[in-house]
Amino acid sequence: MTKSQKWVSFLILSMTCGVIYQVAYIRFVFLGPTAQALDLSAQDYANIISVFGVVAMVMYFCGGWFADRFSPKVLIVTALAGTGVADLYLGTVPGYWGILAAHVLMAVMGMGLYWSALVKAIGMLGDSSEQGRLFGYLEGVRGVTSTVVGFVGTAVVAASVAEAAGVLWLIRLYGILCFVYATLVWLFVKGDERRLADLGSSTVTLRQLCRAAGNKYTWLIGGTVMLMYCFYTTLGYFSPLLEYRYGMAAALIGVIGVVRTYVFQFVAGPVGGVVVDKVTRSTPRFLRWMFAGCAVIALLFLVLPRDSAFKWVAVALMFALCLLVFASRGVYWAQVGEAEVPENERGGVIGLASGLAYLPDAFLPTVSTWWIGDPSAKPAVPEHGGGYTALFLFLLAMALLGLGLTTLTDRTRRREPATRTARTVPEVAPVTA
Repeated sequence: MTKSQKWVSFLILSMTCGVIYQVAYIRFVFLGPTAQALDLSAQDYANIISVFGVVAMVMYFCGGWFADRFSPKVLIVTALAGTGVADLYLGTVPGYWGILAAHVLMAVMGMGLYWSALVKAIGMLGDSSEQGRLFGYLEGVRGVTSTVVGFVGTAVVAASVAEAAGVLWLIRLYGILCFVYATLVWLFVKGDERRLADLGSSTVTLRQLCRAAGNKYTWLIGGTVMLMYCFYTTLGYFSPLLEYRYGMAAALIGVIGVVRTYVFQFVAGPVGGVVVDKVTRSTPRFLRWMFAGCAVIALLFLVLPRDSAFKWVAVALMFALCLLVFASRGVYWAQVGEAEVPENERGGVIGLASGLAYLPDAFLPTVSTWWIGDPSAKPAVPEHGGGYTALFLFLLAMALLGLGLTTLTDRTRRREPATRTARTVPEVAPVTA
């Protein structure tokens, strides 16, 4: 494989990452309009999203098995084509059960077939000295692609007579893009089979999971990620808050959603890594700062009057929260390396910790939608159980628990036997979609 073939392959693979998940997570930019476009109530859409989260969590464990037995290139092409089919099918508004089936298919394609295959495909493009750089660039290209595609999507929706109709066209456009990238991968992506063999197994075995269950860091790291992931999962619910409680113009909601979801992805992640490396020298210590900031912001949202006069204050607070959340996402799996989990146990620790970490996807969309209601429905669905006050109290509690858990992780790490080597913060391949 020539150098030009390597970088063409890398660029195409990285760009697929910014396309394949667009419809599955479209709620982060267009929450209400997507439910309306699919002719669903906000609660029904939230329930479908929760089912997607459950299937995605299960598929995470299956992804390594597929990646070990089939060509990464074939898996990626299949996943893109399958996601394209699901997207175009959604564009027909097939009813509740059809929409549910499409989301299940997206979870199988995106987490079962695609993600582990992508990690292997990127890994075989360079030797051991290039892995950190390759995966760092992957996040950068992914973020830029997602941002460009997101802004184009916002323009498509804004140009439509009705937002719901624009979202449907956007879903179809994303489906077509999936087929385009499947073709590009098939035609232009090359691989190095020797390096692929050197990457070893990605399968997480039952024995590894059982061993991981007895490792204290599995629960400390998994719990930490889960608590921060609660903030990430609820970011999409700031759109109706800004529009219906703070009077933000509907035309700005999509733009704000793209900035919130994609721009911070490729800006904040590297910043978090630099701060850990140069300032805190410890990921748990850095995450403790992030949880402290999240707690302050959740508290400020609790006391901030929900009036249009404070809308830009609300936007500033939301962006500050995004900075903290995405900075955390960029580094929290580095804890596995810092804790010096043995190489032969890392797959099980990451696998089991991930099952715990992404648990909020299985229940939080349903609960959050029940709390905030749906002011865009006719008739409007009222808030329940305390509305946004309950949501921010919940997030405040998660932040305080995160403060405690990161403090415990840091103290546990410092009590490790002195025979261990000095703490370092190694670069690790991303393990989340």
